[in-house]
Amino acid sequence: IQPFVDAAMMVVCNKILSETDTENAACDKAMTELVSVWKKEGGNEVIDKVAMSLSYLRDRVGVPRDMRLPAARQLRAHLNWAIKTLQ
Repeated sequence: IQPFVDAAMMVVCNKILSETDTENAACDKAMTELVSVWKKEGGNEVIDKVAMSLSYLRDRVGVPRDMRLPAARQLRAHLNWAIKTLQ
């Protein structure tokens, strides 16, 4: 599962750092393509496990221990975007 979660996190990080609509659209497309590949390779089980992993990370980010509040909000929002895309 780790390689799948790594791939999802790369897309999440790219989306956080994207500055233009074109870059945002590319991230949306990349996540959608990942989902379709994962469905072919591992079915819904892989997607469910990746979503659970992203949810775990979202729920465990601590403020102020891990990061400041604005950064944590952005990370959580983008993780929620990824989780929603996976479902």
